Amino acid sequence: MNDSDWRLPFPCNQASSKKRIRKIYYLRDGIQLERCLNNLRRLGVRPIRYLSHLGMVIGEYQAPVVPTESVPDVAYTEPDIRLTITEPYVGTMLSVKEQNLPWGVQMIEAPKVWSISQGRGVKVAVIDTGISADHPAIKDNYRGGVNILSPYFAPQDYNGHGTHVAGIIAGNGAGLGIIGTAPKTEVYAVKAFNRKGSANLSDLLSAINWCIENGMQVINMSFGMEKLSESLRQAIQIAHRRGIVMVAATGNRGLPSSIDFPARYPETIAVASVSREGVLSRFSNMGKGVDLAAPGERIPSAWLNGAKREMSGTSMAVPHVSGTIALLLQLNPYLNPEQIRYILLQSALKTSRLERVSVLNSYQAVEFYRRFWKR
Repeated sequence: MNDSDWRLPFPCNQASSKKRIRKIYYLRDGIQLERCLNNLRRLGVRPIRYLSHLGMVIGEYQAPVVPTESVPDVAYTEPDIRLTITEPYVGTMLSVKEQNLPWGVQMIEAPKVWSISQGRGVKVAVIDTGISADHPAIKDNYRGGVNILSPYFAPQDYNGHGTHVAGIIAGNGAGLGIIGTAPKTEVYAVKAFNRKGSANLSDLLSAINWCIENGMQVINMSFGMEKLSESLRQAIQIAHRRGIVMVAATGNRGLPSSIDFPARYPETIAVASVSREGVLSRFSNMGKGVDLAAPGERIPSAWLNGAKREMSGTSMAVPHVSGTIALLLQLNPYLNPEQIRYILLQSALKTSRLERVSVLNSYQAVEFYRRFWKR
């Protein structure tokens, strides 16, 4: 049984005016699923989604009735909190007639790699607001995906954030000046965030479960939250053990000694933002757990309705790293997440302008792999 066997798009009792409360139930190993579900139902919990790869059930109950009895098969429960994409700074719309190579792609020297790797055949999931599948710079590399919020609809982007991120990873529109870090990578839209850029934790967990189910190799996470989530931590650990490389944004609050979750989890690659001059962006969070920095200020990329726009944020730095990982995985799809991290960190450039973090360099990463790693 997988999660799609369970998804119920509408409440069973739509006429009820009582508030429905959603929780995440993390199941113990080796339990009998049907027995556990029956116990939950007996307590007034309606299971609405089963995440088979994560061992979690998403359930709802009506307030003010709160289940008080314990369920032996449930290890712990967690409220279904809200989180947002790492809020970017939206810049100006740009003319699609400009055919300049984006400065971030130039800075990390990705074009020097394209003669041997463009990320062909690598599956990158963008957990975000969806992707505009018909954008001329993205459509050739778009491979579909899933709409977690409305499973019977396509993961279309009505916000712009996910499309912008996808263009930085795998844009392939030279005539539009939208070229991604890995312009042959296969991108998948995993829509967990609504048009306002917010999501439920349960939808994010469902997105990670879908990525495991569908064999994604890289997950781009241009979002963050301040609070620790035990269920998200478990999901990240499970995906990491499955060999999925996860890249996450440190956040845009300008904090000098703290970064957001899930970037703070050790299984992810945490990315801060630098400017065109190689200086840490003022908005970029820093702190323990940051792995490296990448271009994140005034990045031109794809936008809604076939347009192009500049945006700034750690959200824009993350896809430069995801694209670089795709370049490496085309050369060797068997590299595991920690091998990828090692290659990126060993090849990142140290500069006098940055004391605490080094800057991503795609060319040096590939050269390091070819020189010191490849047998």
